Amino acid sequence: MSYKGADWRGLIREKVDIVSVVSKSLNLKKKGKTWWACCPFHYEKTPSFAVNENEQYYHCFGCGASGDLISFVQKYENMDFVTACRTLAQEYGIELPEYTQDKSIELKRKKADRLRALLKDAAKYYYTVLRSEKGTPAVEYLKRRKLDDETITAFGLGYSPGWRDIIFHLKDKGYTYEEMYEAGVAGKKDSSYYDFYNRRLIFPLINVFGDVVGFSARILEDKNFAKYVNTPQTLLFDKSRCVYGINLVKKYKQQNPLNEIIIVEGQVDVISLYKNGVKNAVACLGTALTASHAKELKKLTDKIVVCFDGDGAGMKATLRSIETLVANDLNVYVATIPNKQDPDEFINQHGKDKFIELVEGAKYWVEFLILKYSKDYDTSKLEEKNKFILEALNIIKNLATDSEKDIYLNLVHRLTGVSVTVLKGDMLRGSVSAQPKETETKELTTNKGNAYVKAVNFVLRALLDKKQYAFLADDIKENILNNDYKKVYEYVEESKNSGSDYGVGALFEMFDVENNPDINSIIGFEISQQEDNENIYSDCVKTLIKSGLSMRQQILTDKLSQTTNEEEKREIKMQMLSIINQLNKLKNR
Repeated sequence: MSYKGADWRGLIREKVDIVSVVSKSLNLKKKGKTWWACCPFHYEKTPSFAVNENEQYYHCFGCGASGDLISFVQKYENMDFVTACRTLAQEYGIELPEYTQDKSIELKRKKADRLRALLKDAAKYYYTVLRSEKGTPAVEYLKRRKLDDETITAFGLGYSPGWRDIIFHLKDKGYTYEEMYEAGVAGKKDSSYYDFYNRRLIFPLINVFGDVVGFSARILEDKNFAKYVNTPQTLLFDKSRCVYGINLVKKYKQQNPLNEIIIVEGQVDVISLYKNGVKNAVACLGTALTASHAKELKKLTDKIVVCFDGDGAGMKATLRSIETLVANDLNVYVATIPNKQDPDEFINQHGKDKFIELVEGAKYWVEFLILKYSKDYDTSKLEEKNKFILEALNIIKNLATDSEKDIYLNLVHRLTGVSVTVLKGDMLRGSVSAQPKETETKELTTNKGNAYVKAVNFVLRALLDKKQYAFLADDIKENILNNDYKKVYEYVEESKNSGSDYGVGALFEMFDVENNPDINSIIGFEISQQEDNENIYSDCVKTLIKSGLSMRQQILTDKLSQTTNEEEKREIKMQMLSIINQLNKLKNR
């Protein structure tokens, strides 16, 4: 029988108390039913890290970190799931069932551990070479870039001195040629292996856990070769996930308040900013920013400042990045560098204070796009002005709240002279574009400031906490549009119907909480002890249903504006009429 991770998790959670585990690392103090400490995952002076002994989970109200005892060991000790489970099992005398059929997961883990060790040894070797006589070409380059020893050490910069040096070194360490190739350190030609980064300045690529997963390398001499080469796709390295400098930002966050992360285009920009005292910058390695990059960043902060090069290519990259970051529920701002400079040039020419001033003056993505489009069109011409208005309204129509929409409608009014009433009318009638962007349920149901989300959090948390006033109802279930929220509701419903016990702690087995902000928001939601909580619950149910119906109505309105099929139009109109009737009934409740 093959044993799954969920079984290990359940077995350990059953036998080990989270307080006993966490208290070995943190100074816990009990207040009421909750244990408190300063969070180990971000800098803070006042304890906001709570351990719920009854439900067996932790949650930080400062940075949002959540998990159970296994998650804590993984994150605090920098371990993978299997290692954390085995560590706890050994410490508490628990016998874990082993995999008896599928050995592939265990073999993959062992290979990954082996490659991690190889890459660490390779990074140490390159670093040592840089500080030897062989490293002179790289040292001279770094001096020209005015990089100090502290910065070189922080990023672990190194140098590859020749075609075979690293091969001989790693062979002496006991690694095979095939392992060097699989790790991305060695290239292969016929039956001969060579250093993939020959005679280049080495930038180790380090993940959020501090593991070397690959390298980026810059040519210093021969201009006939590519300026940069990066580790190819390997078991450990995926360029769509790797964020350069994220390990140092995580370390910075543990010691300082982290207000935002600045995204720049290249590793030299990151290093230059770090040298000048800006230690919250990262880069994506010569590739477009992806959803995976966004999720990695969201683990550390909700606010991102995009600060790409001021040239045309930088603007294109900025526009692509905004779309990806916003889709992943991040608060996005854009800092524009003047005179087509890059961050490295700007900070070295103008200094840290001027760069910080640039970042602090960054515009929220909606304002940035509207102002950009206003410059793209000649608004002195009526046709061009109309095109600009269509572009702007397409952005504004998908914002979460009416107040936010109103702010930016006023901005468009100031830029065009068209009244807010007319702009709002065009937007509400759906006449803003021949091809409007599709409204996604995910966007509508995950905005933190959304009244709908707050209502869902209260309802689901009250149900999970078994509050006497919390009731189930079909119209609640029908209007929970986010799939993960619906899974939580159905879990409570099924548990109550079967007479099974249930609670918040089960969410850690149902979801990857660390990477799921929607579920994390439920875990971090606190219901204060008030006499009118029963009325608040009823109000939240009403808000949930009303908002759910309104969002379904908006989705149908968008579909109606896009379809030309008469039969489909009739069906959509019937569905909309049903929703209007339900909304009218809701008013009389």
